[in-house]
Amino acid sequence: MTSPIPSGARRVPSASPAAAPDLWRPTPLAALELADIPTELHFVRDHFPAPACDPGSWSLELAGSEQSLVLNLHRLRTLPRRTSRVVLECAGHRRAELKPIPPGVPWATGAVTEAQWTGASLRPLLELVGIPSQAREVVLEGADAGPVDGFHGTHRFARSLPLAKALDDHVLLAYRMNGEPIPSAHGGPVRAIVPGWYATDSIKWLDRIYFTDKEFDGVFQAHDYRLRAHSDPGSGRRMTELPVHALITTPADGESSLAAGAATIRGIAWGGTDGIARVLVRIDLGPWTPARLGPVGGPHARVSWELPCTLAAGVHEIACRAIDGQGIAQPDRPSANVHGYANNAIHRVRFKVA
Repeated sequence: MTSPIPSGARRVPSASPAAAPDLWRPTPLAALELADIPTELHFVRDHFPAPACDPGSWSLELAGSEQSLVLNLHRLRTLPRRTSRVVLECAGHRRAELKPIPPGVPWATGAVTEAQWTGASLRPLLELVGIPSQAREVVLEGADAGPVDGFHGTHRFARSLPLAKALDDHVLLAYRMNGEPIPSAHGGPVRAIVPGWYATDSIKWLDRIYFTDKEFDGVFQAHDYRLRAHSDPGSGRRMTELPVHALITTPADGESSLAAGAATIRGIAWGGTDGIARVLVRIDLGPWTPARLGPVGGPHARVSWELPCTLAAGVHEIACRAIDGQGIAQPDRPSANVHGYANNAIHRVRFKVA
């Protein structure tokens, strides 16, 4: 049940520059207000160029205790399907707000989006090939690969899910995005969708799945995408669930064309436990005021919110704070960590009203 890929990569000294700009692109904040975000406006974050994956020849290998199964796209489409609205968020979203900016892609806002994903649940396929009695994790491996700064050799982008999470019926092998075949730029023809967790685990260009009886030690899990305090000499802990989070989408930070008078502050919220219960908005040093929440599109979808107000001429600062169903609220400031991951601090924008 151990990984068929050579593991225990040896670390060598090297810098870790941000990925090339063609490997990352944010979603425009205005697009997050749309009922359905166009596929071409979804954020992109890749470590390697998209591999050549022909839908006609694509196949997925699943290795279990009873059999190994090679699944093609036609057979995958014959399995019971489900469609879910799911928010995907990059682990480095809003990294640029930390000072100094940690290494990695210098994301500001926009490394988050939502789509309707259609596919087959992973669970029945794992049960079909047989779940080993000692299985601890399920490894999802993509076809994208390349060199990694600080490590020898070539590495595929792969992550594992704890067995209990992999058996969640909402975890999909998705082949449609917003009702159309998934474009290669977004991981097609087939990618994993792991609702409620950082997009890091929603492996693109999926081509192999297997069990392991120990903690997966791939580069992108054992050494990267881990929360580690500056004072921690170890490797920290892996990232999983999306914390409660809200963004202001209107007005934009730095905007200077607003006219004094009636206005509407808009934004979205997502993540947390048991959904978004409230979003509070503060204008300058005024009181925190509850915003009006829009309809809920599903347990893993975003929630829109808005607050009508009156703005006087001058410079203003607006802040928003989401609170989840367990009463957990966004923190005042980012939690400092080596790589600047998981920044869900209160979002603030400053703008000028004429």
